[in-house]
Amino acid sequence: MDSREEAIYNKALAAMALMGFLSFLLLSIYRKPVSLVPFYGAITFLTIVFIGYFFTGWIFPNSDKFLFILAGFLAELGLIMLCRINPELFKRQVAFFAIGVGFFILSSILTKYFVRLDVAPFYFWAATAALLLLPLFFGVERGGAKNWLVFNGFTFQPSELAKITFVFYLASVLKEGKVNSIYRLGAGILAVTGLLALSKDLGGAMLFYFTALTVIFAATSRLDLAVGGILSAAVGGIISYNLFDHVRVRIEAWLNPWRDVPGRGYQIVQSLFSIAEGGYFGTGLGLGRPDFIPAVATDFIFSAFAEEFGFLGAAAVILMYFLLVYRGIRIALRLNENFLVLLALGHTVMFGMQIFTIIGGVIKLIPVTGVTLPFMSYGGSSMVMSFTSLGILNGLWQRALEGEDDDEA
Repeated sequence: MDSREEAIYNKALAAMALMGFLSFLLLSIYRKPVSLVPFYGAITFLTIVFIGYFFTGWIFPNSDKFLFILAGFLAELGLIMLCRINPELFKRQVAFFAIGVGFFILSSILTKYFVRLDVAPFYFWAATAALLLLPLFFGVERGGAKNWLVFNGFTFQPSELAKITFVFYLASVLKEGKVNSIYRLGAGILAVTGLLALSKDLGGAMLFYFTALTVIFAATSRLDLAVGGILSAAVGGIISYNLFDHVRVRIEAWLNPWRDVPGRGYQIVQSLFSIAEGGYFGTGLGLGRPDFIPAVATDFIFSAFAEEFGFLGAAAVILMYFLLVYRGIRIALRLNENFLVLLALGHTVMFGMQIFTIIGGVIKLIPVTGVTLPFMSYGGSSMVMSFTSLGILNGLWQRALEGEDDDEA
């Protein structure tokens, strides 16, 4: 990495540190009586960021540092809103962020040095299915979906880890650039999405399905499979609407939330009111009313951010997510092996689909699905597994640079 690029990264890191320090300081002063919790949280967060940034640079001098900076900036914005909404959740999220940074470094190392292992696709599929089966037998229901495991007070969402194993399954089964058995592949994908549907995690089912569809088309360039997959999704949506009450409720709340504002339309209406209240420049940090929005710390954190930081702040968040997806595509294009290309693409598409799904839901572009916004929403499983996926992309970037060096040699 040349000195000019390094200087750009350092300036971006400095800007993130300055914004975070000022925002948390304002929150400390805003609380009556004055609270030092946001200030101490800011010091802890920035310490973790700098340690992670420089330690990663020390291990991987040519790592894609912008990946970590973007994720850190998004996590910082989420922490600012969590500190504003619920200081207790803020404290926990700082701890989750620290664990996530550790997993980012670990997954970068494992991907760079050990992803060469040749594992049959069935084992990745079996791991995915096992992770999704666990909540059906031992899980607890939260937010209408039975997709959580509880261990001595700690909760874990297996579907977050299943995202990673599912992408490995897709990359390994499609690494030859063709579908050896459409029936076997289709059955494997439908089984995974079916398990998610059984746990009433419809957002997750949609996320897994369309990620699979995108990776299949990228690997095979078969338009018939893409069209068939989209038509199958449409048929499945119609069947789900007629069979499941909770699907019908979400669709009706999306089509006309004003029909039942105190009931089924309450979430989306409050989300739209918050976004509208923010206008172009926002109400200001600490001056909005995010407490009116249900599940504001998880599903609707983007609405709370848009209220207090305005359209310009929300647009900046979307731009950062766009840059994150762009970096993932850039990594995929630099790789030579089909398996590695599809692995990078799968994780990037999973990120992109998840971002589109949650932001599209809170602005009423699509029905609300209940998935989390990566790095910003509260949740340990989401934070840690998102950083793990990002570490895989960073490790793949190292593999791409190694491949280019070997070609030049």
